[in-house]
Amino acid sequence: MLRNNFLIFLTSLGLLFNSNAQVGIGNTNPQSTLDIAVDNMNAPSNTDGILVPRVNTFPTTDPTSHQNGMMVFLTKDIPGYFIGFHYWDHPKTQWIPIGAEEWKDGVNASGDNLIFATQAKVSGTDVVITDDGRIGFGTSDPIERFEFKGPGDNDFQITSANPNPPNVILYNTGGTLDTPAALASNGEIGSFIVKTHDGDRIVETGGFRFFMDGVATPGSAPSKFVINTTPSGSIFQQPRIVVRNDGNTGIGTQEPSEKLDVAGNLRVRNLTSGPLYTNSHGVVSNTPVGPVTVAAGLIEANGSALKIYGASVSRINKGNYQVTFLTPRSSNNYVINLATTDCNDAGDCDFDDPGITYLNRQTTGFRVNIGDSDNGGTAKEDIDLEFTFSVIDF
Repeated sequence: MLRNNFLIFLTSLGLLFNSNAQVGIGNTNPQSTLDIAVDNMNAPSNTDGILVPRVNTFPTTDPTSHQNGMMVFLTKDIPGYFIGFHYWDHPKTQWIPIGAEEWKDGVNASGDNLIFATQAKVSGTDVVITDDGRIGFGTSDPIERFEFKGPGDNDFQITSANPNPPNVILYNTGGTLDTPAALASNGEIGSFIVKTHDGDRIVETGGFRFFMDGVATPGSAPSKFVINTTPSGSIFQQPRIVVRNDGNTGIGTQEPSEKLDVAGNLRVRNLTSGPLYTNSHGVVSNTPVGPVTVAAGLIEANGSALKIYGASVSRINKGNYQVTFLTPRSSNNYVINLATTDCNDAGDCDFDDPGITYLNRQTTGFRVNIGDSDNGGTAKEDIDLEFTFSVIDF
């Protein structure tokens, strides 16, 4: 009698147990361990459903292995977790949101609508796509179309195992994406830009920029490459190096006329002072390959130079001149060539057989003496007279 009354009581509650230990609520033929039915599937009421335990935060003491798989509903966002169903994963000792791989709607601090990856958010990293198509990794408010943001290591790597290596391709076109056309003359094709903070704001401080070098036509797309840096005391970039479409490279000039055109001084280290030379292979050094004229000049009688190279000349006294090299030689074993004019008694010239010699040859220079030797047995008479000299070394 008691057993029958208990069955009647359970039936009044809408519960039915069958011989397979299956429980039905609202139905007489449960198809699973627990099978709950509603009165009208086509018109459910606002109370049809299951309420799992609701919590405002997770327990301070972690559940044990006996609760592995236990489910709760988090009623509000807490650090690292969002409103929704969560289950206890004991092997990981962590509450796992149900549907963690899914994207959820959200709004960033700037008020932009977006979707975010919930699992990445739980681990403390924002991965978002805004409604206007900006993608952010490490930020919920990407500034550019694609932005990586985070402390520490933010390297970007593209790995390939194919004979065709990975490429970074920058494509820009005039016209539209649907109807591309040639860029304007000197239009920018693409850039790699660096930024920093100057203590007041974020500024662009340099980069590698590619431009059209003229106008593109069918079968011809001339381009140039420019490197920019920012000088001290400024936040504005300046072009420093340019490579034009013909291969001419300019440093300090945007209009190079040679393969290397430098506007300013050029320094080659590990060379001693002196002239530079090239060998048959075009190698530059300061070691002469063969005989080299290191100094030459055309000197007036008073010691003034009409033309001179690699030296200076001064008149010491009548008929005597000092030639001084601009750069001392490594030894005094150089070759001196001298010549002077023969006036042939013309005008006020009263000598017709001048002679020219050198003396006191040093690494710093030498002396020149000019005199008239056509006077019989008397001593040579020093005279001032125009002369030329050249010095060859090897």
